[in-house]
Amino acid sequence: MRIGIYAPNLATPAPSGVERYITELLRALSATPTSHEFALISDAADLPLPSGGRRVPLKSMGRLSRLRFDHCRLAGLARDERLDVLHCTKSFVPKGLRCGSLVSVYDVIFLKRPECYPLGWRLYWTRALRASVERASAVVAMSDATARDVESLLPEARGKVHTVRTGVNAASFALSNEEAERLREKRGVRPPYLLYVGNITRRKNVPVLLDAYESVRSALGARLVLAGALEFGGGEVLERMRRGSEGVTYLGRVSDEELAALYQGALAFVYPSQDEGFGLPVLEAMASRVPVITTTGGALPEAVGDAGLLVSPGSVPELAEAMKRMVGDPRLRESFITRGLTRVAEHSWSRTAQQTIALYEKAAAQR
Repeated sequence: MRIGIYAPNLATPAPSGVERYITELLRALSATPTSHEFALISDAADLPLPSGGRRVPLKSMGRLSRLRFDHCRLAGLARDERLDVLHCTKSFVPKGLRCGSLVSVYDVIFLKRPECYPLGWRLYWTRALRASVERASAVVAMSDATARDVESLLPEARGKVHTVRTGVNAASFALSNEEAERLREKRGVRPPYLLYVGNITRRKNVPVLLDAYESVRSALGARLVLAGALEFGGGEVLERMRRGSEGVTYLGRVSDEELAALYQGALAFVYPSQDEGFGLPVLEAMASRVPVITTTGGALPEAVGDAGLLVSPGSVPELAEAMKRMVGDPRLRESFITRGLTRVAEHSWSRTAQQTIALYEKAAAQR
């Protein structure tokens, strides 16, 4: 069977959670014995390639170029490659596809909380995602929470949705203490600090984090470090920090190596997001032996289990109290570190790859 994996615009030095997911899935597929042939359709020349596979190179595309390619060329490329199934990792399945298809859906938060997204983006993806899940042979959700949301909000997907949980690669965050310290020094970060990693956008509740931190900063005796790209609404948060948020350091995008160093030196990881489709950063923090504070939003309780402190999304007092508890109680931190490592062991990329291959086979057989 010939399997195509469409992974556009992955040639980025500081990938987001979606890009990290795709890269780790490809790495796991590469390590999984299979007789299937793979064609990797991507602009990233260094992505892992399953044994016996071939690269179908793309150029990195701007927004309009990507729309034209998705709608006008992708289906034809799948025919040229004689694919039996195409995995659309960026949530879009083209019209006119003659092979089976999987579509990955990371979340549908824009349907649940439209105020957190730009109008034009929301209008396009509402229509595009509905059409994509209708065309797809199977829909892959990263968590049970996302699977329920997809079934509820996209009737076209009902009966096709499969939960394939994300894994976490602890080895990718392993640095020597000396290298981690060097990378932190390079970015001007010194312990003790609390860490937030994620896009700076409205649904991530970063203003709530800033308010909570400000209310307990003197009691914590630690800085707050934020890393992530600015997205919709992020400019408002950045302007607030520029006006004066004492004790707060914003780093912008960071490389994979810098991210590993930041995790390794953090006193605790704080992730106040209002809603998440799978919550990869909390798993990465736990894999890095960092205790986690997060919310009950979306799939986060599913990711964390009993291995972190959970607070209500949007609650400044609850988040502030959780930070005080975690920083002030070393035994509590050690307890959550131990639970976190146990939780991480339950999230295997190998299992993710095996379940994904089974869906490839099912989609090709159905077609």
